[in-house]
Amino acid sequence: MKRKTTNFSDTADYWSFPFESSTFNLDLEDAWEDVKPLYELLHAYVRRRLRDYYGPEKLNRQAPLPAHILGNMWAQSWVNIFDISQPYPGQNFLDVTPEMLKQGYTPLDIFRLAEDFFVSLNMSAMPLEFWSGSVLEEPLDRVVLCQPSAWDFCNRRDFRIKMCTNINMKDLITAHHEMAHIHYFMQYKNQPKVFRDGANP
Repeated sequence: MKRKTTNFSDTADYWSFPFESSTFNLDLEDAWEDVKPLYELLHAYVRRRLRDYYGPEKLNRQAPLPAHILGNMWAQSWVNIFDISQPYPGQNFLDVTPEMLKQGYTPLDIFRLAEDFFVSLNMSAMPLEFWSGSVLEEPLDRVVLCQPSAWDFCNRRDFRIKMCTNINMKDLITAHHEMAHIHYFMQYKNQPKVFRDGANP
């Protein structure tokens, strides 16, 4: 198979091309230098709390944070260590889970609440196809991948969310996040497909 020649010097050059900036790498380096002191302080604080909890034999002072204990495989969420690392132990943090359970919330109620939020910002209500086509709780008759996701079926009217919603604060926030994707899809629906992706390549 013949190798196709491109105008890109390497993969990084290819990945940065959509940003249309000749100074993109320098801009990234500047942004990193701006956030780096906070990043290092945050990691030092969390590392110290983890050392206090697990002991110095499990985590030395220079070690990176062990991704497998943070909350998910990609270390995007640190929920699993919140009880260890919260800045003010013993203080109550906002959690509406007990109130939602007390009020008998269902997955549909969570998404209706998310819709109300976006409507209050003068955005459109969800189309009927959204409510009839979305999977908002884990089906009992089949196995599905429960990772929350938003879908644009590219026909300008059918937008859906797939999520195995639980009644808790985390899923309340996730429902709002996924519905934000749907609002992007709805705003982009009259654009050619190539322009329907998010504004950040």
